[in-house]
Amino acid sequence: MESPAYDDSPYAGPLHHVGLVVRDIEKTIAHLEAMGIGPFTMGDQKILTISFTGELHGEPAEWETKVSNARIGEVELELLEPARGRQALSESLEAAGEGLHHLGFLTEDLHGDVAKQVARGQKVWTSSYRDDAPSFVYFEPTAIGELAIELRTPGVD
Repeated sequence: MESPAYDDSPYAGPLHHVGLVVRDIEKTIAHLEAMGIGPFTMGDQKILTISFTGELHGEPAEWETKVSNARIGEVELELLEPARGRQALSESLEAAGEGLHHLGFLTEDLHGDVAKQVARGQKVWTSSYRDDAPSFVYFEPTAIGELAIELRTPGVD
C-alpha cells in the first residue's frame, strides 16, 4: 500500500494554534491565568467578540464568537465561546462538550490548500473568507474526539 504524500500537506508546517471551545470564556481565562497560563489578550482587549459571515455545512451562515489567545511557547492557545448564531463551535459543544476543538495551521494559499485537502477526502465544515481579517476553513471533525483541523490565513494574532 502506497503512503500518502505528507510533504505537500498544509499540515506539514509548524502548528500555529490549538483551539478550545468553552461555555464561559471569562471563567476559563480566570482559571488558566490562576494556573500561570497567559496572559490572554486580543490586541488591546482581553476578549474580542468577532462577527462572521460564511458557510456552515455548505449553507450561508452568520455568527458571533468570543475569542482570546495566550502564547504557550511557539504555539497559541485560542479560547472560543459561541456567542450568537449557528456555528461549528455550538455543534462541538453539543456533541462533545467543552475542550479541544481544533488544531490550527497557517497558509498563504487557503483556496489551493483547501482544494488539496478536499481531493484527499476531507469535507469543509465551516468557512469564512474575509478581506478585513484572517480567512479560515475548518474541516469536519474526526469521529473520535470531534477534533477539527483549521487552515487560516496569517493575520493579526
